[in-house]
Amino acid sequence: MIGTIDIFANKTLGNLLNDIAFDPYPYNATEAMDKSIEITKENYPDGEITSTKMVVYSYPKIGAMTIVKDKSGVEHRIFVDVYTLDVVPDKPATESELGVWSMSKMILENGVEENLKEWEKSDQLTNSIEQAATDKEVNISVAVTEENINKLSGTVAITDSTSKILGVPLRGQETDYYCIPASCQMIAIYYDKIPTPSQTYIYEYEGGRNQIPLFDEDAEDYCEDELGKSGTVIYTHLTNVDAIDEIDNNRPFFSMITQHSRVCKGYIIQNSYTYLYINDPLPVGSNGTPKLERTYGSSEVERIYVRE
Repeated sequence: MIGTIDIFANKTLGNLLNDIAFDPYPYNATEAMDKSIEITKENYPDGEITSTKMVVYSYPKIGAMTIVKDKSGVEHRIFVDVYTLDVVPDKPATESELGVWSMSKMILENGVEENLKEWEKSDQLTNSIEQAATDKEVNISVAVTEENINKLSGTVAITDSTSKILGVPLRGQETDYYCIPASCQMIAIYYDKIPTPSQTYIYEYEGGRNQIPLFDEDAEDYCEDELGKSGTVIYTHLTNVDAIDEIDNNRPFFSMITQHSRVCKGYIIQNSYTYLYINDPLPVGSNGTPKLERTYGSSEVERIYVRE
């Protein structure tokens, strides 16, 4: 598998495309679902299992969710992470504790009306590309050859793009609670920090203890103290203009989502949409996952701009 594309199946969530992941770490969905069912039967031997399916329980984390009714008719959910096969507690995710959160619920907070407008816009683009393919006699139901891509590239459906990507190395996080140390490590290597700090060093340097994740203030503090970036600042007002300006000035930044930290190393603007190139340190124990993620309606909640 060379990549995956996450598409929203519900038009109320807006633009069809959420992200494209390149060279993703493989997982066994059947194994995760079997494990979820096994744990459910152990915990609720007299319960009635009503469903088991794959879910994004805490973007971008994937797992198997089993729903079971106990003897009194009360429903319970059992989540098992697809990579670790560990049980994930069914409680709201916080900065200090693992849990679950709904990406779709968060996106719906943007307002259904605006999301529907975005869906219509992306649907029109999709239809225009399909029509261009039909006009050029290109069958997009099968793998598109380089020759056919060249045929389509001259149509109005596909426009020129503007992009920039910085040379930020990708690193995977070594534990469930090392996403900020892994992100700091990527930034440190980009700025030629010698010797390269280990993730454990960064975690302990910022006072990390007892498997409690670091916070955004710790990432800010590390960049100020260890990298000499005294202008580092936390932003919650997220705009495309700011992201593009950071990258154009050769400054990668932390892209934070609920309970998780990644590094943004670039952007691409095409067909009036802006997408960010993300170095995601998940899944645990991998080399990380490079991805291209849309900005409008994304799961980003905060950024840390690393400045002099």
